[in-house]
Amino acid sequence: MIRLKICQKYKQEASPKMQRRTFIKSATGAGVGALAASRLSLAADAEIEIAVDKPGMVINPHIYGHFIEHLGGVIYDGVWVGRNSKIPNIDGMRKQFIDDMKRLGAPNLRWPGGCFADGYHWRDGLGPVAKRPRTFSYWESFMPPGKHATESNQLGVHEFMRLCRLIGAEPYLAANVGSGTPKEFHDWVSYCNAPVGTESLADERAANGVREPFGVKYWGVGNESWGCGGDMKPGEYATQYRQFVTQFPAYVKPFLVATGPRGHSRDMDLAWTEGFFAAMQGGHRSPVHGFSLHFYSDFRTNKTRVADFKAADWYAVLLEGLRTETVMQTHWDIMGKYDPQHRTKFVLDEWGVWYQPGEEIRPDYILSQPVTLRDALHTAITFDIFNRHADKLEMANVAQTVNCIHSLFLALEDKYTRTPPFYVFEMYRPHMGARLTPMQIRGAELTVPTQEGTAKMAMLTGSASIREKRMTVTLTNPSLDAPVNARIRLAGGARASEARGVALTHSDMRARNTFQNTDEVKPSSLPVNINNDAVVVAVPKQAVVAIEIQLA
Repeated sequence: MIRLKICQKYKQEASPKMQRRTFIKSATGAGVGALAASRLSLAADAEIEIAVDKPGMVINPHIYGHFIEHLGGVIYDGVWVGRNSKIPNIDGMRKQFIDDMKRLGAPNLRWPGGCFADGYHWRDGLGPVAKRPRTFSYWESFMPPGKHATESNQLGVHEFMRLCRLIGAEPYLAANVGSGTPKEFHDWVSYCNAPVGTESLADERAANGVREPFGVKYWGVGNESWGCGGDMKPGEYATQYRQFVTQFPAYVKPFLVATGPRGHSRDMDLAWTEGFFAAMQGGHRSPVHGFSLHFYSDFRTNKTRVADFKAADWYAVLLEGLRTETVMQTHWDIMGKYDPQHRTKFVLDEWGVWYQPGEEIRPDYILSQPVTLRDALHTAITFDIFNRHADKLEMANVAQTVNCIHSLFLALEDKYTRTPPFYVFEMYRPHMGARLTPMQIRGAELTVPTQEGTAKMAMLTGSASIREKRMTVTLTNPSLDAPVNARIRLAGGARASEARGVALTHSDMRARNTFQNTDEVKPSSLPVNINNDAVVVAVPKQAVVAIEIQLA
């Protein structure tokens, strides 16, 4: 087991694959340069040691995945603008969204939901767009008075597969267990994956314009079956799961994902995990490759406006993000009672910060929230946890990619902006497919204000990975008050021949990108010095930093 020390010990692990990614190219100017340069020569506040000679497991690129749902303005406007739109598009899908997802190297994309999935019937999204039925949406009851969430089915199976091909992502489909049948599910699998000439469903796919199978590997068997996906008890869902997967048409070796718990509940929903795996004992034909865990840093009851918060609110979000590690480990231990070899992996296919409603882009774009610098730091802290536990994770999906909570992009007709978390995804991209490298961070703890009093936080969190002779180090300074002078020592006789860095920060902790000012928060170049056997950097306050080190 790899260990990361950030004032105290935290468990750390790892997992699989991808080619070298270029270091972030979006750094412009030297917005934090003057601040940082003045401190490089000062004594270190934090000592970081990286065991270059002891690389661990490969970080699975799929833990940097994405999610889009037929909800508010996510699909219609966020992704789909229509083939006849004046907004630049490719086959009806917003071109800028496609370009930015390619820029991130998006490894996968989850669709069609979410809660929407268990009311979605895949055949409604086939055939000529003008002739597709308009259907009820789960999100109808959440719309403001006079507004409706009727589903037009303009973006269906073929459009989604086209989107995945355009951005280079693996499709991850969520099957309808709440209102569908095993046959409907199996037919969908066959339609997607059967070769022409084997089944009539494959011939139907060819008649609809695609002869070659889509080759879908990842299949979610329902979504939140404890709630909007059927209001089931764990034993009831286990029975449904068996029925849905026993005669699965395996034209492609599948990765089947069972519904897991709402980890953000105060009791972490441990009874669901215990109950499901207990009920699955004794079966012979029902593999569980993945177990879906949902974890939101949930602030829906907090009355503070998303775009107007104080220091205690800032730290509350980051502290809640750190709980991800405890939640994962606790459920992992329960799973281990029934699966000591841990053949079943986590699929953390919904994660992010969820704030109270009231600041949407427009009223019918429900859950479309402002996204600030605070959410960028939460993203980085979460990725550090994912990296440490990459051996437990097959996949993770931020909820949701556009026009929703914790989004990377916001769009309204011809208006569009990247949010601060987008840049964190980009800064962490070099970790995808690289080998996780043991790292120790030594420094004083922060004492931070909370609504209840005070709490302790690590001065820095971070990740390190290596690919051939190139190392990527990402660091997050959560402090609103002080930068951190960090000295990075490469153990095992390794030496740095060159190093460069970028920082995502802002003088205002509430800073965000808007349609009027799309570049308010973006990375800037950061001075990095090589001093004998160490790399020296001043990590600005309230910042995420990425450093690329070329080894001699």
